[in-house]
Amino acid sequence: MRTALSICALPGGHLPERKTRGAIGYDTYLRAVVSATEMDPTNPNLRKTLFDFVHIPTDETVRHVFTNADGKHVYRMDPHESVLVGIGFVTQMVFPMFYWVAPRSGLASKWGITVTNAPGTVDPDYRGEAGVLVYNRNKTTFDLEHNMRIAQIIFQMALIPRFKVVKKVTNLGQTHRGVGGFGSTGLR
Repeated sequence: MRTALSICALPGGHLPERKTRGAIGYDTYLRAVVSATEMDPTNPNLRKTLFDFVHIPTDETVRHVFTNADGKHVYRMDPHESVLVGIGFVTQMVFPMFYWVAPRSGLASKWGITVTNAPGTVDPDYRGEAGVLVYNRNKTTFDLEHNMRIAQIIFQMALIPRFKVVKKVTNLGQTHRGVGGFGSTGLR
């Protein structure tokens, strides 16, 4: 089933892409390092950009900015540092479509870089740029580069149930499993 959605690439952003015909996930690209707490004073729909990989910041973010061997500016993450990055686009989806932000397995397995707000749910009524909280699990630094594939998104349709409220838990009916959880069914 294909459902249309509207999408807008932000300046310096990149639209998500499926890398193979059989892929479900769309790779997303790092647009900028953004603030977790402040909105952009010129565009209240976006988070404040701390580093856009073009302009050198004048605040404490500057200590993370380096020029790599290719002459490009990078954001050097400290060991065990988390940083919020914007993924460069805004969507309009039909209700009840949404997407989940998830880590890319290659970044996690090869480089020790993961996404800690995963799965991150982006609702159909959200009109801002999704943020990805990138975490460096390493004991060494890691360089974030503009337009690197940083996460993936998976589009889905949600079930929106109507609640039928019952007075007591016993009115929900019994099952063989009951309240067993957290591994109660064993390993095999």
